Amino acid sequence: MTKTYTVEIQHQGKILTLQVPENEAILTVADAAGFELPGSCHAGVCTTCASKITNGGTVDQSEGMGVSPDLQKEGYVLLCIAYPRSDLKVITEQEDIVYDKQFGNG
Repeated sequence: MTKTYTVEIQHQGKILTLQVPENEAILTVADAAGFELPGSCHAGVCTTCASKITNGGTVDQSEGMGVSPDLQKEGYVLLCIAYPRSDLKVITEQEDIVYDKQFGNG
């Protein structure tokens, strides 16, 4: 039986709460619910949907390449390929931070 987790998304000053099955990506469920969150490639390659887990929750984002293992350890996640493995809270719009930390001087 598929487990479902509560995912709380902080986006532009609003809190969006979703019930996300473990076999569905967070961004896919958000899109289906009518929430307009940042997204582009939907393949885990770019960093448009980069977010940060703020409560220690966990996801499986093994399908993507857009966030380095070190940044994943810091809690950064790509919502387009993030499958929840626990209840979690995330904050969106972390693209510039992720990009700078991976490719800039961050």
